[in-house]
Amino acid sequence: MPRDSLAKMRICPRCRAEYPPSERFCARDNMVLVEQADMDRIGGTVGNYHLHQILGRGGMGTVYRGEHVYIKKKVAVKVLHRQFAKYEEAVTRFLREARAASSINHPNIVDVTDFGPLDDGGVYFVMEYLEGTSLEDLIEKEGAIELHRSLNVANQIALALAAAHEKNIVHRDLKPDNIMLIKKPGRRDVIRSLAAGEEAATGQFVIEREDQFDFVKVLDFGIAKVIAPDDLQPSQTIKGAVFGTPEYMSPEAARGDDVDSRADIYSLGVILFDMLCGRPPFEAQAAAEVLAMHINREPPVPSEFAPHHEITPAADDVILRAMNKDPARRFQTMDEMRIDLQRCYGSVAYKRNAQSIPGAPTVGPEGRSKRLTEELDDWLQTDDSRLTIEQARLIAQVADEEEAHRRRMTPAEEEHLADLLDAALDDDD
Repeated sequence: MPRDSLAKMRICPRCRAEYPPSERFCARDNMVLVEQADMDRIGGTVGNYHLHQILGRGGMGTVYRGEHVYIKKKVAVKVLHRQFAKYEEAVTRFLREARAASSINHPNIVDVTDFGPLDDGGVYFVMEYLEGTSLEDLIEKEGAIELHRSLNVANQIALALAAAHEKNIVHRDLKPDNIMLIKKPGRRDVIRSLAAGEEAATGQFVIEREDQFDFVKVLDFGIAKVIAPDDLQPSQTIKGAVFGTPEYMSPEAARGDDVDSRADIYSLGVILFDMLCGRPPFEAQAAAEVLAMHINREPPVPSEFAPHHEITPAADDVILRAMNKDPARRFQTMDEMRIDLQRCYGSVAYKRNAQSIPGAPTVGPEGRSKRLTEELDDWLQTDDSRLTIEQARLIAQVADEEEAHRRRMTPAEEEHLADLLDAALDDDD
């Protein structure tokens, strides 16, 4: 085999098996294949971080498990591919991912803590280290995901993107491979019907504490669009350019038109379809065919597409509205979509959503007293005070802490929380 062919061979980062350049995944480990240049960085140091192993490889960079050389903290380090390092626009996009993710500061978005240049002209940035599985891998392994679990994931994605959209950042490449799921201990009560379909109205229910749940982290803002014209270079908003992954791309993105936050809403609709049905609504051999389907073909009704899975009529409605070809007829905000997601539960639901189960006891929102933060939300909707959003959030955050720890707080701690609330209000005077 010619030497140049050997140099282009792809390698499995786990078993080190070699494959021709046309292959993308290892047949043994199902790992994304990497290049020799990616492997050569293992054992080396980038900035203050030692690189131990490859976690994954994306379109613009390779992600390594790293460790801070001094404090020994585990991190994930993303290094821009060498072939892109010489292109100023690629470097700009790569750094924009770091800036976008770090500026949002939301628990459901991966935290970026550091970035810098490399000796070869490339760049890297450092993220929190996450131990979990991607939503893509979960669907690939298990197929369709149960309704209750899918809605929990979709709700957290919507929360994350609502925070991004508030800062005028559109993700533009929302897909299951960019959603990391981390197992967390259960903390909520779940009501489960012991009967199926119409028989659920017989009143046979059980309430149990969830064993664990998926905590969502949204990754990869590499092609995020920051809607702030004064802050953009002309090369960052190329008219007619198509960015994203075909199976999850909105019609306007597929046409190369300008996109706004409603493109992410479309993509979340596709992701929810994928979770509930085990596959996305539009698939084809060629990417161009998939894009044409998004532009021209109406999506199938999920419950008809996957009749053997539990998909409620409300879930059908949410997905089809989110995937409307006309952005003006979709949900206009992620918060608006989240409201309707709460009505989509079926035979299993959190207690606060139990009104979705026919005949369930009154344990939903109307059957419980409002939390203090909800009362504050209602007050802020009707009050004419001059509180800023930041001040209102501080009050809500402190109120949550007070509610969670009220029974365990010392008098001094109670006084401290009261002082924080007073300070937030005083700042508005």
